[in-house]
Amino acid sequence: MTLTGLALWEAMSNSNSRRFPVTVTHLPVIRCQICHDTVAYRPGKVSEFLTEHYRRAHPAALGLSSR
Repeated sequence: MTLTGLALWEAMSNSNSRRFPVTVTHLPVIRCQICHDTVAYRPGKVSEFLTEHYRRAHPAALGLSSR
C-alpha cells in the first residue's frame, strides 16, 4: 500500500468496498467573478452557496477581516 495524499490508494481503488458510499448528483454551477473558481449549489440556493464561498475565499470583498 502506498500513501497518496490523505487516502490509501489500495482502499480507494477497490470498487467492491462498501466503506466509501458515493452518491452522484448533478448540481448547477456558477463561476466566482473574483477567482473564477466553479461553485456548485443546490437549486434555489445560489446566493447562500456563493456567499459562503466569498466568506471563506474572499473575506475582504465582503468587508470581513481575514482570519
